[in-house]
Formats: sequence, C-alpha cells, structure tokens
Amino acid sequence: MTAAAMLATLGAVATGLKPHPGGDPTSAPAPAAGAGPTGAVDRGAGAPITVTVRPDVRDAECDKYLVNRPPSEVPRPPAVVDVPGWAAETGAVVGHYQSIELTVQGIGSETVVLTALNVRIARIAAPLAWNAYSMGEGCGGGVDLHSYDLDLDAARPRPVVTAGSTGLPVKVSERDPEVIEVTAETTSHDVSWYLELEWSSGNRTGTLPIGVRDGVPFRISAVKGRPLFSYPIDGKAWKPSAFQE
Repeated sequence: MTAAAMLATLGAVATGLKPHPGGDPTSAPAPAAGAGPTGAVDRGAGAPITVTVRPDVRDAECDKYLVNRPPSEVPRPPAVVDVPGWAAETGAVVGHYQSIELTVQGIGSETVVLTALNVRIARIAAPLAWNAYSMGEGCGGGVDLHSYDLDLDAARPRPVVTAGSTGLPVKVSERDPEVIEVTAETTSHDVSWYLELEWSSGNRTGTLPIGVRDGVPFRISAVKGRPLFSYPIDGKAWKPSAFQE
C-alpha cells in the first residue's frame, strides 16, 4: 500500500452544527447521509468505500474511563478484547484520550482517493464529575503509517498529522485497503464528536460521516482533577492510582 504526499493542512471543523444544550450526547443526530447524483457531493449512502471502526486500539490496557460509581461497585478491569462490554455494563465514558482505527476499503473495481479528514463537534459540555478508572499503569505507543492527533479543546479542532506519520491523500480499492488512526484528546471538556472522511472517485466526490456506529458519535471526557483508581495486577480491589492527574 503506497500513500500519496502528505497534506500540509488536514481538515477543518464542519460548520452549521450547534452544540446540544443538554441530554445524552449519544442521542445526537448524525450528519445527514443521502446519495447524490453523479458529479454532486455524496453525503454517505452512495460512497464507494466501507469503513470499519475500532475505538480504543492503542494502549487499550492503559486507557482511562469515567464511571459514575464508587470503586466498590466497579468490576475489575477485563481483558482488552472485553473492554467494550465492560464499558457498556458500567456506563463508562472514555477519559482523556481515545485512539480510533479506521480501516477504509473500496467497493468493487473503483479506485477511490481519500482526500481529507475533518471533525464535527456534536456536543461540548463541562467534564463529567465522576471517578476515573485506569485499565493499567504506564503506557506507550507507536506511530501508524496514517496517524493523526486531534485536540478537542482547540478553538477550531482539526486532525493534524502525527510526527513521523504520513497523511492524506491516499488511494484505496477493494484489494488495497488503508488504515487510518486518529488519537483525540481533551483535558477540559466532555465532547461528543464525529469524523468526516472526504473522498473522490472519477467525477464523484463525497463526505462520509463516521462515529461509533450509525447515529452515535464518539465521546470523550476530561479526567483532570478527578479521583483516579487502578487495579494492581495481584490485587483484589481498586486502589488510588499513583498517577493522579
């Protein structure tokens, strides 16, 4: 798989979407998706690509989650593959940062150029006043070929190519998929957000909205100042972490 030259600037905040004044951010509507005519901008339904989303792919054993429960009522951290189920069971929200892996593949024989990656903020609020729980202690991570950092606290959040990585544009096809990783971070807010992947194929162009699943945005809340707990490898209960933020 060969990437094209890196964009000097990648993405911008999509305009026209107001933050939700309250309520469950997972109920925020996704950007409209509907096929357009040939030569027009396609909002998703007719995109000649498929995207598989895998959240929490980097250092999953060291991720942090906010849970509205005391330590005595939170199950011990599970194996990495079981973290999504653990989070659903406890009502946990990702804390501080989240790495999201997108596997993009063409449909049929068409070659598709992925031209840009944007972010759309669906909701922003004060950080959750819950306890924070770490899946492990001491984290590190490598850099993927197409890797981006996203500061959700910025006045105009946009994905920025990670140092040592390569950005868009890049070509994909049915036989030649590409993996894109985005690591988003917030230290001050509770943010619900989508990615928007721009593509072109022949005389068609389009934008594909991407969230956890259809109609459900990604969500991250800051953990700074919240009590942080970890579960010792040989322990039997959550303990205050030595790495309080």
